[in-house]
Amino acid sequence: MASFIPRRLRPAAIALLASLGLAGLVGGAPRLLASDTPQADALDAIRQVWPAEHLLSAIQVAYKESGLTPTARGCGGDCIGLFQIHYTANRRLIASMGIETSEELLDPVVNSTVAYRLFRQAGWTPWSGQP
Repeated sequence: MASFIPRRLRPAAIALLASLGLAGLVGGAPRLLASDTPQADALDAIRQVWPAEHLLSAIQVAYKESGLTPTARGCGGDCIGLFQIHYTANRRLIASMGIETSEELLDPVVNSTVAYRLFRQAGWTPWSGQP
């Protein structure tokens, strides 16, 4: 299994990924490269940004919010990307991170970084509570 998932979390990770239809990304099955699918890009971005202790929950939230689609848009276009970051509501935070346009939130690493910053400030509440 991929080394980014701690051993104690691996059974839960396999179950989660299997339920998401992404089990081929771990274990003995062939691995997809990050560029093979938008979902693989999304998982790679989340893995780069989120610490191991919150990784599975972050994947669950991103799946619920966008189906792991980096280009997802909701809220009439104001909720953007993997974690459906509400651009207007978080404009001050986003600007403080050096992000100048809403289009930058379509980058899965940028979106994951903003989501993690929101999580550090408010826990899971920006996403309606626990994953």
